[in-house]
Amino acid sequence: MAKQYTLSTFLRQTPNDLLEEYFQGKGLLSDIEFEELRKWQFEPVLEAIEALPEDQRSEVDRDFQDIYALANKAGTMIIRDEAEYHGMDIADQLEAMENHYHRAMWLFLNREHDGDDIFDICATLAHIKKMPFSKAKRCKGLPNKAPVFDQASLEAFANELTTYYRQQGRGHKCKVEHCPRPNPMRHCYFAFPEDYSQSELQYEGENLERKSRKSVFEVAFIFTPGEGTLEVSAPGGKKEAQALQDIFCRAALKLLGLPEKAKVHKYNFDLLKDRDFAFPTNGDHGIKKVEVLAMRLNQASNYKRRIIIEQDPSSGESIYDWIDRALNEKRVSLDRMNITQVKMRATWQSENGKKPKTLTFTLTDPDSTSLEDLPNHQVIKGYLKEWKIAP
Repeated sequence: MAKQYTLSTFLRQTPNDLLEEYFQGKGLLSDIEFEELRKWQFEPVLEAIEALPEDQRSEVDRDFQDIYALANKAGTMIIRDEAEYHGMDIADQLEAMENHYHRAMWLFLNREHDGDDIFDICATLAHIKKMPFSKAKRCKGLPNKAPVFDQASLEAFANELTTYYRQQGRGHKCKVEHCPRPNPMRHCYFAFPEDYSQSELQYEGENLERKSRKSVFEVAFIFTPGEGTLEVSAPGGKKEAQALQDIFCRAALKLLGLPEKAKVHKYNFDLLKDRDFAFPTNGDHGIKKVEVLAMRLNQASNYKRRIIIEQDPSSGESIYDWIDRALNEKRVSLDRMNITQVKMRATWQSENGKKPKTLTFTLTDPDSTSLEDLPNHQVIKGYLKEWKIAP
């Protein structure tokens, strides 16, 4: 279960000198002697925050929740990736920080770089990562071309979305933001259409009153030119997703609309029938080995008949030994079986005596994967193409 934000945990985990810098910038908590607090002594700070006027307390809490969203391993990877993209040489600096809260708070306090708000970009990318992207809302076979993202194009994109959502009685206002991501290049578009009016109980001073408000809902587009792939996260089903894909193609790719559905690009699992397949890698990535842990085999002549074989780590045998034994018992040749799913594991070289990093992932016929939009995952996606397993 994912950890939930609490103010006490945030204060306990964030270095006192960074908390002091934050509150000095806000002109708050000047009575707190942060340098005299012990490392985990957060109670005086918590009490001082609780004593602030409501508007100041709410602003502090909003900032800390934004920082908390990046205070984890995935957030650190996003920060490193985005810093590298913007030419910020801070990898060693980030490594030396004591925890993820330290890194996220440091970025918040040092958010400006060459006119860009790096923290805001990283926070947006972290939020996109949490949004649901289903296979049903994924489009492949788009042309390998750079999308447009100048201000005029983003405004035109927002207008297209406004026109579409006004048919549903919402979306009268909309803003679209663009965030590029490298290795490989992906273009993320984050849209904020206005939602339906809602009423809720709120305090107006000491009185409890019902107030009407219009919030926004979120729509995200991730386009990978090299793969010709567009992923969409938005309310609705496949029909709504296709309408949004059509809008993206017109607004961002300057096409006449969504092209006719291209041929599905399938994984080439036949290569993995060879037990000697080498999985060559570039030494710069520090990958020690790549191995197949499990396979799902379907009989070519009867697709409903399947065998799932998984390696026993304690056996000292490879999965191919298990496959040979299982198929011999069934008197079936591997050539007469189709591989429809594989589970694989990449292991990196050990650093400074630490336990080696590993990444276990699944590929499923025809083109589904558990790999996500994270740096190490993107490295493996690149190798799948080099090995000719992925198209």
